Amino acid sequence: MEHLREWSIITGSSSLQSPVGDRSLDGPLLDAWFELNYRLQEEAVDAHINKTFVEQWMLRLGTIVSPRPQCFWLFLARINELALLCASRYVDCCEFTAADELLVEPSSVLLQAGERKAADSKDGGGRVAWGEERPLAEKNSGPLLSCLYDMLSGSGYMTEEYLLSVSRRTEKISQVARMLAGLGMGNTKDISVKLSWMDVDQRRDFRSRLCLFDRRTFNEIGRALHLFMCLGNVDDKYVRKYLRG
Repeated sequence: MEHLREWSIITGSSSLQSPVGDRSLDGPLLDAWFELNYRLQEEAVDAHINKTFVEQWMLRLGTIVSPRPQCFWLFLARINELALLCASRYVDCCEFTAADELLVEPSSVLLQAGERKAADSKDGGGRVAWGEERPLAEKNSGPLLSCLYDMLSGSGYMTEEYLLSVSRRTEKISQVARMLAGLGMGNTKDISVKLSWMDVDQRRDFRSRLCLFDRRTFNEIGRALHLFMCLGNVDDKYVRKYLRG
């Protein structure tokens, strides 16, 4: 199965068991998070990825105690990647109304993080503090993708490189939607008809203007989360690509 192949790439092993190492701190909790990371990989098949799926995982995440704040934010970044992937595919298929549910329409998302939560206050490094018993965030006035970006950028844990990547891809989705709508395309049949009129070079150019996002970043962040839980630091190249030191 595809998710198992991707999981073996993420972990470097086909085993579903969490790595054996120093389990003296947060051992059972880390085990649960290794399982959670795998479950997201397993459930995030193309047929499941939509706004409801993303919001359900956000709410699920908000009820789970995290062993480290970095784990929480990396996991939320994985959810963000699924939202971007979903919106991009909607736009590439001219499903503009569905894309607007992620890009434009207000989303009501309340993350309740149980007994440990990221509070509104910041620590000395400008990062969201950890452990206060209050909701992580309530976003009910903006689009889902905007809410996710605001939470990730406001956390203080995600790298500028990653946040810039999110901004660029979000803008790309909007640009493609405007382009296709401007060409009068309302469905995939319209795209097929237009492609049939083009020569090879024109088709290549047209396809280059679409989103055509893949799961690479989603998988990379899954690996970063896995390695961070194994190592407990940001020294690995995958981890420091997404987490600030």
